[in-house]
Amino acid sequence: MKNIVDMETVEALELLGILANDQIFVAWERLLVLLNKPPSAANTQKFETEFREFYCGYESLAFFLETYQEDPLEGLSLCTHLAKKLKRQREYILANRKTTLEERMRRRAGLYKEGDLVPEKKVTELSPDQYRSLLRMLVGLDIFSVRKRLLALLEQKAPLAELDTVFREFFVAYELLELVWEEYDYDPDEGLELRPEVLERLEQSVADIESGGKTYSLEEVFGESEGT
Repeated sequence: MKNIVDMETVEALELLGILANDQIFVAWERLLVLLNKPPSAANTQKFETEFREFYCGYESLAFFLETYQEDPLEGLSLCTHLAKKLKRQREYILANRKTTLEERMRRRAGLYKEGDLVPEKKVTELSPDQYRSLLRMLVGLDIFSVRKRLLALLEQKAPLAELDTVFREFFVAYELLELVWEEYDYDPDEGLELRPEVLERLEQSVADIESGGKTYSLEEVFGESEGT
């Protein structure tokens, strides 16, 4: 991936628009709402669904950003507040990162090679309090405030040089988000398998519909506990 200032304007605006409207930000807003509600059994499934969407959004961001291998500080005046902030963050990232780009790409694909780092913390084994603490930490990361500034600049049709600067901040904020995932093992597809009794009801409903018989609601096929 090229630097933003090296792209054609249309290309840069299209990419930045995709990044700023990624599904992670929709899931982020929903997680914020859930986190501001008292814990309850009714919210458990909603948390799992939005967390899954959140993680899949992270994966889609990575699809675009993992090919950006430029130094985000290159060309910035190091005496500015932003450059000093990004320098501190990059130093922290590089000092604490335990994986290579190739290892992170394999992990996102659900693949591990011998010698790859396998996180000891499994998200599905966290206690409710640990799970909510993780979510609160994630939704408070810099990337969400930087995204708001990126959206505002896109709406204002800001110059490409200005967009390039906020993109560098966005990229470093993404790296901080990525660094969090190094500590956790999570498979967004885990737990999505249909139970045998649900598969049986699904097959029966398809057979009935094809033979011109009754139709079924989602609740009848999946059961009440599957829907909310």
